[in-house]
Amino acid sequence: MALDPALPVGRRIRYYRERAGKSRETLAALLGRSASWLKQIENGTLLPPRLPMLMRIAERLGIEDLSLLTGDVSMPRTLYSWIEHESLAAVRRAVDGAPLGPAGGPAPRLEHIAVQLDSAWRTRMSRGDHRTALAELLPPLVSAASVAASHSECGDRRRAEIMYASALNLTQMYAAFQGDGHLVWRVAERALATARASGDPGAISQACWFLVEAFRKSGQWESAQTLTEDTLRLLDPVRTESAALACAWADMAYHAAITHAVAGEGGDAWRWIDRASAVSNALPVGYWRPSTSGSRQAAAMHSVTVAVELRQVGTALRWARRLPEADVIAIPRRGRHLIEVARAHSMKGEHGKTSELLTTAVEVAPETARWNEEARSLIRDLMKGVTTHQPAGRRLAEAIGMAA
Repeated sequence: MALDPALPVGRRIRYYRERAGKSRETLAALLGRSASWLKQIENGTLLPPRLPMLMRIAERLGIEDLSLLTGDVSMPRTLYSWIEHESLAAVRRAVDGAPLGPAGGPAPRLEHIAVQLDSAWRTRMSRGDHRTALAELLPPLVSAASVAASHSECGDRRRAEIMYASALNLTQMYAAFQGDGHLVWRVAERALATARASGDPGAISQACWFLVEAFRKSGQWESAQTLTEDTLRLLDPVRTESAALACAWADMAYHAAITHAVAGEGGDAWRWIDRASAVSNALPVGYWRPSTSGSRQAAAMHSVTVAVELRQVGTALRWARRLPEADVIAIPRRGRHLIEVARAHSMKGEHGKTSELLTTAVEVAPETARWNEEARSLIRDLMKGVTTHQPAGRRLAEAIGMAA
């Protein structure tokens, strides 16, 4: 039986679940989710699952072509991957070249590594082509930091471990959404192990933030929430000691909010937003945590995302009006914020505004848009949608290297 091409993703999941003879409870259990979550997905109350979860659903239902679930052109599950940046192999070699035992040769100078690391984080914040810029900085930085953290003559091993963990976090930002999930998991888990060895709460919380990001993007929401809550407990006794630790706590609380929102748990999501906002709104004026974009502006940024995930379009746009894009300091995060607001307008059927925001996002941070799952989905929708907006969709697709 051929399905209507316009049939929503949720309805398609229901059709193929029933055809496979699986109850809603059975499939939900196989996915590690609740039956109520799956019901909301099938009914369209929640947004369609992202790619990692769609792939898990396809696997559990014995579907080889994701187009059966998405309605898109043929997209075999075994062949789907993101575009790799041209320097990914060099970054991967630097990560994999870490010493297995005590490093030999002269010990790297920690002050020199600190300058490299600070420069890399500032570059990541200030460039719209941040992946290309980081590709030049990461290989020597990661190599030097890994040697310092394992060198027998390192003058301050704890500091070296903190810097190595931070360099790996930065590498995860570079590697995300490029198709090499193994590299993302490798750097995320290695960063946490290194940060734990240092014993520094700030380094541990930052590494946990990045690992939670990997858990959620891969559909492992229970693991994401467990690690989030463990990190919040770790930070609770020390969060009043500095703005950095207070911001770290708020960052993890925002993580909790978004994970609940993706799972369709609106009450819990907004309760966590309230708790996180109370802390982040008390941060010093102008404070910005480069690794997470933790700041006073975080409440509005994350509230837009939570409202979009819960399909609360009016709420998302009200929060968006509270935060002009120019107030988002980090250029890649500014691009992502524009994409999140575009998602809200798309849900409202305002395709012209969606196109306008995506165009600005591409101009501001082209490498954010190119590797952003939501941006690519919105652009596909424009190309398939109302005739008057298809040319804009094609221009955007061309701008970020998507096949039109």
